[in-house]
Amino acid sequence: MTVQRHVAVMACVLAATALFTAFCHDQFLLSLAFTGLIFAVLGQSWNWISGYAGQVSFGHALFFGTGAYASALFATHHGSPWLALACGAAVAVVLALLVGFPCFALRGHYFSIATIAVAAIAEIVVVNTDALGKANGFELPILPPGLASLQFAGKAPYVLVALVLFAAAQIATVALEHSRTGYYLRAIRANQEAAASVGVDARAVKVTAFAGAAAFAALAGSLYAQQTLFVDAESTLGLSVSIAIALVGVVGGIGTVWGPPLGAFVYTFLARYVAALYGGHGRGFDLLLYGALILAIVSVQPEGIAGIARRFRART
Repeated sequence: MTVQRHVAVMACVLAATALFTAFCHDQFLLSLAFTGLIFAVLGQSWNWISGYAGQVSFGHALFFGTGAYASALFATHHGSPWLALACGAAVAVVLALLVGFPCFALRGHYFSIATIAVAAIAEIVVVNTDALGKANGFELPILPPGLASLQFAGKAPYVLVALVLFAAAQIATVALEHSRTGYYLRAIRANQEAAASVGVDARAVKVTAFAGAAAFAALAGSLYAQQTLFVDAESTLGLSVSIAIALVGVVGGIGTVWGPPLGAFVYTFLARYVAALYGGHGRGFDLLLYGALILAIVSVQPEGIAGIARRFRART
């Protein structure tokens, strides 16, 4: 897809979401929209390294949780949520550089296992640290509602802020896809040895993409913390969060610009909404429904929803 088509699709998505937010008064649907946008950003950031470079991570919640905790601590002690977002992203980038350099010496399932281990270690550290609330988590301070405090009475403003973050992630992904780094990442995915033979520093390229992915995941975590006003290890650093992020990318289509947003839509609106509508609010039913959707989509097209759309366009 050309840059012009990406821009056109982005304009339509932004306009449709903004109109939905303006006219929807159902707080549950608005909450789902916020969750969908957060998972779209998370899935897209995971896609940078797992899709374009082919290094599948099962520990991406590490950066989501880092952003949530770092921004929550900063906002609690310094009171500026906007600076807290920047702080969370900065901490995640530093962590990505520290983790990425040794982990990218590994490839394939060894890299995947290493990412699980690193995220698990982070979760253990958090649940055993008093300053981070241990397993009980901790609450953020309640401030007067407004854009300056990034706290609002309703869900709609949070959706609009998340929409801005989503747009930034999409624009950055389009830029990455058409940049030299993007070409290097795809070359590494196809054949790392061949890429290295023509002078591509595979580890440096992957660490660079990893740092960018960490920044966006941390911003999503920071915004999540500001919206919920509560953070805990299970909901931000748990393995189930990492798996959900990965599945969003896989269902939508890895290595594509619009695959992760499509996967996030399936995860939030088709799985969570239908589960809440017909199966109550129990945790098991939405996972069962989402699992069935994954099997149906992957059995039809292993490349995900984006692959189905591509095949449909080729036939028309």
